[in-house]
Amino acid sequence: EFLFARTMIGVFQNVEYMCSRNTTTWGKDAWKKIVVCIISDGRAKINHRTRAVLAGLGIYQEEIAKQQVNGKDVTAHIYEYTTQVGLELKGSQVLLKPRSATPVQVLFCLKENNQKKINSHRWFFQAFGQVLNPNICVLIDAGTKPGKDSIYQLWRAFDLQPKCGGACGEIKVMLKNLWNPLVAT
Repeated sequence: EFLFARTMIGVFQNVEYMCSRNTTTWGKDAWKKIVVCIISDGRAKINHRTRAVLAGLGIYQEEIAKQQVNGKDVTAHIYEYTTQVGLELKGSQVLLKPRSATPVQVLFCLKENNQKKINSHRWFFQAFGQVLNPNICVLIDAGTKPGKDSIYQLWRAFDLQPKCGGACGEIKVMLKNLWNPLVAT
């Protein structure tokens, strides 16, 4: 849940940043143009603390998920919610906190079975992509914390170069203790 929360904190900061921009594309209502899609690979595999964080954000409801409906196997459970709850990391704890006036639209797909990462990408592009028809997509693994304007900078690369087919961001290691010379180098 710590890695997931760290990623979501960065995503929330990026949505707030885009809402703070005063441009023709972005601004106060920019959150309405952004949908955060979360795909989890297998209901039995998802960390119970991560499920609790998702429930705290209002995105997930445990009692709704069933293995079968009308005798047919369920492939995935899809939840949609616009949250105004934020996250904070205190030591090794994930805390829920009220957020500012910037809501975040979230789609959460909990696949019933673990079918690996490529299958999750397929779900994202073929299921959500066809429905949402986004201008750009940014894929972020849990544990990666985007900088406060990283997603905006990726969007900007596509906006400035309409023929651009892909872009990637810079990844920095988050270091705490540099007393170990092997870690510090």
